[in-house]
Amino acid sequence: MEWEFIIKLVLGIAGAAMIAGGIVAYRSSERAGVRTASAAAVAAGIVMWAAIVVTTSITTDTGGAAGAPFPTVVIQGR
Repeated sequence: MEWEFIIKLVLGIAGAAMIAGGIVAYRSSERAGVRTASAAAVAAGIVMWAAIVVTTSITTDTGGAAGAPFPTVVIQGR
């Protein structure tokens, strides 16, 4: 099982829910405590997404051109 993918999936879903829920709660409430908690939820959701972006690789090493092995350079004796 690919645990890295599962963790990133959970972080992505939870982060998106915290951002959306925090924005809705912030805009719909006038109480200071609710606004503070919802702003913290939005910030936590952004941090979750930042963790996903930072830990996701953008390139993969296929071992050379089109999956071929790397060439070996052999230097003949002089």
